[in-house]
Amino acid sequence: MAAGLSLPLLPLAPAMALAEPAKATYRVFVGGVTALDVDATLEVTGDRYRIAVSAVTGGTIGRLFSWRTDSQSDGQVRGGDLRPASHRQTSRFRGEPRDVTLTYGPQGEVSASVSPPPESDEREPVPPALQRDTLDPLTAVLDLLFAVGAGGGCDRSLPVFDGRRRYDMVFGEVGRRVVDPSRYSIFSGVAQQCRVTYKPVAGYAKSSPSGRFWQRSNPADRPPVQLWLAPVAAGYPPLPVRLETDSDFGSVVVHLTGVTPPSADRRADPATLGDLPTIP
Repeated sequence: MAAGLSLPLLPLAPAMALAEPAKATYRVFVGGVTALDVDATLEVTGDRYRIAVSAVTGGTIGRLFSWRTDSQSDGQVRGGDLRPASHRQTSRFRGEPRDVTLTYGPQGEVSASVSPPPESDEREPVPPALQRDTLDPLTAVLDLLFAVGAGGGCDRSLPVFDGRRRYDMVFGEVGRRVVDPSRYSIFSGVAQQCRVTYKPVAGYAKSSPSGRFWQRSNPADRPPVQLWLAPVAAGYPPLPVRLETDSDFGSVVVHLTGVTPPSADRRADPATLGDLPTIP
């Protein structure tokens, strides 16, 4: 979920350097109630990239229980493709840790350190053959951002291994939409809408725990995610500006609440909008 959201799209070279890290903040609402606060940072220097995302429960939900997760992916841009080198995720739910470290070899092999191990969740470990030549979740979203920024559109299917599960992230083109102004978001204007679905491959528990707004009992039954992308930081690839999906606890909406460095003007020019659909 922290994980992507165009005005004139910015062409991106296979290797590019950003003057400074792009930082964005988001607020996640579930059933109309504040649930999470998210911080994301993107750095690109030469042919190296780093993307980091942290999320913590906030608002009413944060007062009921505490949960925090921190993720970071490092890698290289080679010939227009993203090649992850490492991915780390640490989570704490009511003091209980769940950690993942992924290290990528030169031939596409993946070494995974997972705590607690997958077997403790009553799931079969993902075989090494299915881990090979995969992306971590953050790199997969960054791949989408670079592709949309280069004018390639959303349509793509990417193999993802998160340390416990192997799935395909399937992105589909929806089109350009106008996002209306909102007191919850700093963004309004034209954005590229992408549809995200998940195709389970391996590593799923026989019976998933209930009561998590991001997880359905059958992963194939998860509702699609609608994602809007726009170049909100001048000279940077498009970033997520809005996300919507459904859950057992009601609608999930993610708003962009801050970005550094900012663009000169995020507002849409009404004369250029034509008959584009609007998103309230």
